[in-house]
Amino acid sequence: MQPPTTRPRILVIEDDPASRTALAQGLEDDNCIVFEAADGLAGLELAGREAPDLVILDLTLPKLDGIHLLEKLRQSSAVPVIVVSARRGENDRVEALNLGADDYLTKPFTVRELLARIRAVLRRSENEVTTVIMVGDVAIDLASKTASRNGERILLTPMEFDVLLYLARRRGKLVSRDVLQKVIHPDEAHDVSNVIDVIVLRLRKKLGRDLITTRRGQGFIIDA
Repeated sequence: MQPPTTRPRILVIEDDPASRTALAQGLEDDNCIVFEAADGLAGLELAGREAPDLVILDLTLPKLDGIHLLEKLRQSSAVPVIVVSARRGENDRVEALNLGADDYLTKPFTVRELLARIRAVLRRSENEVTTVIMVGDVAIDLASKTASRNGERILLTPMEFDVLLYLARRRGKLVSRDVLQKVIHPDEAHDVSNVIDVIVLRLRKKLGRDLITTRRGQGFIIDA
């Protein structure tokens, strides 16, 4: 779907195990990083914790139905959402789109069709969303994968940039070492080591000591 260096992070919220597995497998085969949730509450929690690039949302969900999930999600996030549902009524489609869904796909559908919809939604999203995140006096440019402080460009390694961006996107939230370990090695099982501490130390030297706060035994947080 996209170059290997920019693997889309897709959250699938679907209560039917067979459908969820098939969607996840099709997305992973197309070089996506996939998160799965079997109910609305778990899906909403994952959306906040993992900050996916796109959400695939079924409407008929236990604990919290898709319409109410979408309504709650839009209170705090502009993440693109594709609704997938067996409901074919015009009212269902209109309600979902009015609440902020980016597309609506009726079941049954093929993974190939879903992938085409995902490409289109992500292209629109990339054109609409700002490519610069500000954290205090530090600017993080998503397009060029660079950072600058007070207008002065700072050279970062790919791992440093990935850790910085992950923490910046979760500003105000504590992120553990093992989560950051998976950010830099998403496809491998690594024991938690001091590599994250080393990367954070280098980021502090380059971008300011107060940028990232360490909470001993818990992880790291950007409060700026």
